[in-house]
Parts: sequence; structure tokens; C-alpha cells
Amino acid sequence: MVELSLSFNPEPVDFNFTITEAAARRIKTLLEAEGRVNQGMRIKVVPGGCAGFQYEFGWTSLSNLTDEEVVEYDGASIVFGQADLRHVTGGKLDYTESLAGSKFEVINPNASSTCGCGKSFA
Repeated sequence: MVELSLSFNPEPVDFNFTITEAAARRIKTLLEAEGRVNQGMRIKVVPGGCAGFQYEFGWTSLSNLTDEEVVEYDGASIVFGQADLRHVTGGKLDYTESLAGSKFEVINPNASSTCGCGKSFA
């Protein structure tokens, strides 16, 4: 007889992630401009894009978090759900400005490949 269990308990992740000074400064500027108090940036890894996964950015309250990981630097906070930790551990969030535009960029050592437009990764 075979027993099937639907519970999934992955090994714990030794999680680390950093925020550059430029990214922290931009997060704080955006939060202040939008009047958001006690909030941080939430980064999710979701299926999509031409390479398999993409990042979804948004704002979230820092109150009442349950099992999320929070990374802080110089007053800026980023929140990750447990399911996303394996995908981004060892990475960092940067913010760049150029003549072509400005953007937040996740520099991710776990991405084995990225798509041509840079919007998704595998």
C-alpha cells in the first residue's frame, strides 16, 4: 500500500537579500510621495514571461505580517513570502536611472537565464 501526503514541507532556506542605497532611497521617496505609512515593497516571484518566472512589485503593510521575511536597509523594507525565498536568496534590489528610463532591478544569482527583454527569468 502507498500512502500519499499532500503536505509540502520544503527544507528551510538560509535566506539573505540586500537592498542597495539607491533602491532604499527610491523606495522611501515613493512611499513618502504616496503618503504610505508603515509600508514596504513586496516582491513576489510569479509564473510568467517568456523565461518562466517574473517579479511582481507592490506595496504592503508592515503590520500583522505572519511568516514573511522582511529585509530592511536605511529605513526601506522589502517583504518576501516563504514561497519566494528560494528564488531570490543571495540577490539584491537595485534602482537605476538612465536616459532610457528608470527601474528597480532584482540582481538574482539563482536565475539560470533571462529573456531578451529582461522582464523574466528561469
